[in-house]
Amino acid sequence: MQLRYLQNLYSQQYESLDGSIANYTMTNTSLDRNIEILEKSKSVENSNIIIAGEGGAYIPAKLGKVDKIMTYVGGGYLIETNVEKALEFLKANRAKGEEVLTKLVAEKRKVEKDLLDIQYKLNALQYEEQQQQTGS
Repeated sequence: MQLRYLQNLYSQQYESLDGSIANYTMTNTSLDRNIEILEKSKSVENSNIIIAGEGGAYIPAKLGKVDKIMTYVGGGYLIETNVEKALEFLKANRAKGEEVLTKLVAEKRKVEKDLLDIQYKLNALQYEEQQQQTGS
């Protein structure tokens, strides 16, 4: 019974870690896109652009000089800053996200190993029970 309880517990932890890894991966992918956009912002100054809206609506616009941007800093807050500071902030967040991802993946591997150990022990117990029931 203890092994089955542990198996259930570790399975839940594994699923939770898997979800966290997916979330951090999506966040870092989004940060990568934002960093790329900001790094190319000078090359698109004074260009015609299309702004994607909700539900498939697109708005043609003219982009002026890119010297200030709004950056989300968490807690529902945006700050106005220059491109260089925004890039620094986004790259720092990206690095922190990579650190967390590395730790989450390591923890997931450990939980996976523990789950396999538990499954092996459960299989061994079931085999012993079968042997005892058949009288071998």
